[in-house]
Amino acid sequence: MQEQGIGDDGDPVWDFAQGERMVDGIVAWERLGEGARCETWLGWSRPLWCPVVVKLARPHQRTHPRAKNSLAREVAAIGGHPHPVLPRLFAAGLDDEIPHVVVEYVDGDSLDVVIEENGPLDGPATALLAVQLLSALMSLHGRGLAHLDIKPENVVVRDGRPILVDFGSARELGRPQPAGHPVGTPGYAAPEMEACEPISTGMDVFGVGVTLREAFTGLSIYDNDPLRRLAAEDPPYPDNPGLVALITAMLAPLPVDRPTVPEALDAFVNLFDPARRPWPTWLCANDAESTAAGDRSAGNGATSATAELDAIIADRPAELAHS
Repeated sequence: MQEQGIGDDGDPVWDFAQGERMVDGIVAWERLGEGARCETWLGWSRPLWCPVVVKLARPHQRTHPRAKNSLAREVAAIGGHPHPVLPRLFAAGLDDEIPHVVVEYVDGDSLDVVIEENGPLDGPATALLAVQLLSALMSLHGRGLAHLDIKPENVVVRDGRPILVDFGSARELGRPQPAGHPVGTPGYAAPEMEACEPISTGMDVFGVGVTLREAFTGLSIYDNDPLRRLAAEDPPYPDNPGLVALITAMLAPLPVDRPTVPEALDAFVNLFDPARRPWPTWLCANDAESTAAGDRSAGNGATSATAELDAIIADRPAELAHS
């Protein structure tokens, strides 16, 4: 068995030397991070001749069902379902001596780093980010899964395009959460998620909303100061009322007051001047009515937000046409 070291939490971690075999066809490059059950490495795939990300069960978790379940959720989320905002799954060895998955390496900075180094996004860039992330959620939710840990740290920007990563917290829609053990990251998790209610699509809507708010204002949920946590219902937005209204709707404390993913996607698309959209001018996103019903049945149940979103679309603000 491979040599082991001690992680930051005092539990064992794998201690691969650079160039040493990790799993079939892949040698180690460097450790990227460690979680309670799994650790993540940058590796080199000899068959693909490219860098890859390898997520492995930690030494003391190799036979623990929860470690394998975490890896299995990654497989369910991205395996065999290509999407431009999701990484590709290259291989999975859930029953190997070291359970693992091999995922596409996304070369780029995470969104929080981009914001820190370059400042907040403008209105059109924020709306485009919303469309891209929501399109990825349409794919995930359509397969009965929720991501449940959407935050700037889990959005990697490659060549100007976001890639949503880290599906270790993904769960099936409608699945109960164990009492006292909510998934997700505090501050980015919806109120009903922290209350351990059953998994719903509205939880991801809230996560995207917090992420967009951070991207647009340049302020983290703690404003870089844990003692000055910003209230989601009263953020210091720049002057951009149409975009603000949509993001605020996504941050509603009650999931019934948030738009569904199709409704939000349609609303963000329609914020753009049709002549200046970064897609064909003849293309529109008016399929929300037919898809929203499926989204509601998956667990969001949003209804009261629809009329407000329709009003926003009908009175599209000019700032996205000229920013």
